[in-house]
Amino acid sequence: MKQKRSGWKRIITLLLVLTLLGGGVYYLYQRDFGGSKETAYVQSVSAIIGSGSVGLYAQYNGIVEAKDVIEINPTGSMPVKECYVSAGSKIREGDPLFCYDVDDLELQYAQIEIDISGVENNLRTYRDQLSALNTKLKKAKEDEKYAIELDIQTVELDIRKAEFDLEDKHRRANEMREVIDASEVLSPVTGTVRSVRDNSGSYDPFGYGYGDGSSAYITIIAGTAFCVKGTVNEQTIYTLYVGMPVLIRSRVNDRIMRGTIYRIDTESPDNSQSAVYYYDGGERTSKYAFYVEPESIEGLMIGQHVVIDLNTDTDTSTALMLPAAFLFEENGRFFVWAADADGRIEKRAVAVGNYDEQTECYEILVGLARRDRIAFPDETVHAGMLATETAYTDSGDNGGMTAIPDDGMTGTWDTSDGGDVVTFGG
Repeated sequence: MKQKRSGWKRIITLLLVLTLLGGGVYYLYQRDFGGSKETAYVQSVSAIIGSGSVGLYAQYNGIVEAKDVIEINPTGSMPVKECYVSAGSKIREGDPLFCYDVDDLELQYAQIEIDISGVENNLRTYRDQLSALNTKLKKAKEDEKYAIELDIQTVELDIRKAEFDLEDKHRRANEMREVIDASEVLSPVTGTVRSVRDNSGSYDPFGYGYGDGSSAYITIIAGTAFCVKGTVNEQTIYTLYVGMPVLIRSRVNDRIMRGTIYRIDTESPDNSQSAVYYYDGGERTSKYAFYVEPESIEGLMIGQHVVIDLNTDTDTSTALMLPAAFLFEENGRFFVWAADADGRIEKRAVAVGNYDEQTECYEILVGLARRDRIAFPDETVHAGMLATETAYTDSGDNGGMTAIPDDGMTGTWDTSDGGDVVTFGG
């Protein structure tokens, strides 16, 4: 009898194990395969509130540049005869940079000087003729005066033409002389030559390499002031403003310094292939440059790559202020579409506090943490959808948005559309 009881116990135990395993497999199947295949794009709350606007990342790539860059270009179509400087040359204000080839111009100047002498001689002859005719007119008989007066008018017309021609030739000669005298172009500032462009391009020893982005013949770094150049997508440029405080984070160490945006270039989009964002569906949008003045340049060098962080609030104990656009209200209660632990969208209730009319944000008291991921509550989002976080970067190193995945997320890179797109899923 004891053996029979022991056998039944083993059978019951085996059935329990199989039941548990079957339940686990069913749960995993339901979670990964049995649920909705629809996808909702989510972002971490820290990324949303860090950017100061809806759905934006708080960090951008940046590169350290000289704040004052002077561009020198040849005048008109004048060919350059000789360049006296090269990339990296130290120069002072008034030092010669290059000279024009004015050999042909000097020949033209010599010819116009001869022409001027000829016109002056003709003018003297006309004036002598006019004087003689006036004397003759006084002595002429009445029937001879009419013919002499016609001759006088003709000579006076020749004189006016000669005077006009002489004035024009003097003007052209003066212009030529000014160009010849200024054939040597001098540096307007003290600094360092960043690049010199020729038919084969330009070389920049400060980390930019060939193609430094400037079409100028010579670019000069003036003084020692630095700035940080960042790039922003045209769809998110409205989140920046002149005077905006930012943090500058070094990529090579833990150094962090504060800075302020002092210029946003909205007039000159960079539409090169490396400066184009690629979004879902192959849509292309341009990027624009913005410039940050650091409080200190200690430890910075031209060409250094950094991260520009728009979230200057490093104190995580402050109130969590969420843009109202991410909340929706039902029956007097507030909700968000949040990603649960299984990477699915759930309808989550949150408790709100104060409302800031200036920023249009609600204080979140309960129900949401900074590391939670939430979706924008449009009509396509519903419970059970797969939660996927997608961040975009450009294909170059000098700009674009930085993807910052939450812990426990995996990423896959897709460059099929020409840009770098990294997708993180729960």
